[in-house]
Amino acid sequence: MFRTLRGIPLLGCLLGSIGCHGQPSAPPPIAKGDYSAIIRYLQARIPREMARENVPGLSIALVNGQELIWAHGFGLADKARGVPVTPNTAFRAGAISKLLTATAALQLVEQQRLELDAPIQHTLREFYVRSRFHSDQAAADRDITLRRLLSHQSGLPSEHLRDLRSSFAMSQMPMRVSGVWLSSPPGSQVAYSNLGYALVGAAIERSTGKDFETQLQTSLLKPLRMSQSSFVGTGTQLGYRALGYQDGSASTDAQVRDLAAAGLWTSPKDLSHYVQMLFAQGIYRDHRVVGSASIEQMFTQQNTGNALDFDCQIGLGWFLAPCGDEPVAPGVRTYQHSGGGDDFAAQLTLLPDPQLAVIIMANDSNAEDMVVALSNDALRLMLQAQTGRPVCADNCAAPTHGLKLRQVPAAVDRKRLAGFYATAWGVFRIRDEHSRLSGELSGYTFDLLRDEDGWLRAQKKFLGFWLEDLGELGRVQLDVVTVQGRQMLTARSHGQRIALGERIDPPTLPLAWADTIGTYQVLNTHEPDAPLSGVSVRLEDGFLVIRGQLHDEPLTDYILLPVDNAHAVLAGNGYGLGDTVSRQVNGLSASGYAFKRTQSPHKPLIF
Repeated sequence: MFRTLRGIPLLGCLLGSIGCHGQPSAPPPIAKGDYSAIIRYLQARIPREMARENVPGLSIALVNGQELIWAHGFGLADKARGVPVTPNTAFRAGAISKLLTATAALQLVEQQRLELDAPIQHTLREFYVRSRFHSDQAAADRDITLRRLLSHQSGLPSEHLRDLRSSFAMSQMPMRVSGVWLSSPPGSQVAYSNLGYALVGAAIERSTGKDFETQLQTSLLKPLRMSQSSFVGTGTQLGYRALGYQDGSASTDAQVRDLAAAGLWTSPKDLSHYVQMLFAQGIYRDHRVVGSASIEQMFTQQNTGNALDFDCQIGLGWFLAPCGDEPVAPGVRTYQHSGGGDDFAAQLTLLPDPQLAVIIMANDSNAEDMVVALSNDALRLMLQAQTGRPVCADNCAAPTHGLKLRQVPAAVDRKRLAGFYATAWGVFRIRDEHSRLSGELSGYTFDLLRDEDGWLRAQKKFLGFWLEDLGELGRVQLDVVTVQGRQMLTARSHGQRIALGERIDPPTLPLAWADTIGTYQVLNTHEPDAPLSGVSVRLEDGFLVIRGQLHDEPLTDYILLPVDNAHAVLAGNGYGLGDTVSRQVNGLSASGYAFKRTQSPHKPLIF
């Protein structure tokens, strides 16, 4: 809810980094078993890319089965003090934290302290939800299970923004968010939720009687000899932790409230121990850490039959398919998780069949694309070293840069497609004007043309004459399909179809919600680094559009759909969508915040 584009996959690259992937030097041919050639290539390539992208520090680990092939640090963990990155330097892992949290939860399932398919309310008795999808509210509570929390299918909102940077105990979270409205029907689709993992962390604490850090150290981190890893708060006083940077400047070491979702500090070298344990079916150095059945559950697709998820597959914690990102190689199973935000970037990708893995972490928020590209290329070289055969993605085809002339959609096609689409990145407007079809997202405009395969492609001309290379935005194929009675905007990227958004028709606007047009400021918050300072509501083409505000920075636009006189939802489905906004006396409430009206374009309506 109310997010900026940075950190959201696919279109974050499409819009934020047009032509973002610079071309690295061609990798050398790798003889079978010659991992030293891979290391030499990466030792030359990584510093060049770090310099080009202004990334201060980076750490990498390469794993082959039970062997750590290489772990190395590049650049600086602290520029001001000249502290170098070493293999033992800890970085913020961001969302990779969820992999450790899921593993710890499965350990407790083995011990019968938690149950995968029992309502989480059996453990967190004070927690309950409200639902517009259930006639029986008790049934809604029963639908929130540990399995659905771990696979992002609980239907809970993606975030609870109020006090996001606070340090209150994890055990308080269930009570603080009790009564939250579900954003989607549980079990119907994957909608990424940090809030869900915060509740998993609380359930781990409740079922063990220990605080989260103590339990994770005892059950997982110490048995795996992850000596530089912990979920303890900030790292300003600990010398082995890297500082985060944004645009070359050191950032504040932010407090993370939802430790189970994003609080892990670790190194690629430490995470290599975790990967080796997974490859050994739960055993690390002759000690069983977790049962093989739990490993199998973790890597079993949990969202089979969810039509709205298209080709995106998820396990317990792990993404089991690239979900629109570039695959490592055709036909090679790839499991991965990334971690971004708080001015760090990380990627953990493993290939379960050849038992290869690459872990990369960097201390700059702008390093995400570089980290992903390095991970994929390193894995391709490792496959080549293992098999003796060259490997590349997309059947080694040269990329299509979207510079060919294409066909303007026919009038009936343009009419069918034109409309407002609710996406996690904001409102995607498709317009049929002047006998052409155009798209607009977050202020970026482009033409939409049909390609030779019948898909929509984005295209833009410089000064109206020369075709621009739009990078990934020009390569991704778009179209609108009807699924379960909903008109879904989808993308085909690297052979996979994923959901981008949903077409929304203008609703009948109740007077009560028409009267909400205006600006609002957050009430009663003393957060030092609050993610939201206000919202505004306006009318556009028959839609209520709500926009978050962070001080002087406008955030993303969302369509606000009234449900009744007291409640409305952010239109669409997926990350940050479906969340409930409520009318209050002289204000609104959402994601734990109360907002007071500061400006209205008209006198309040009386009804």
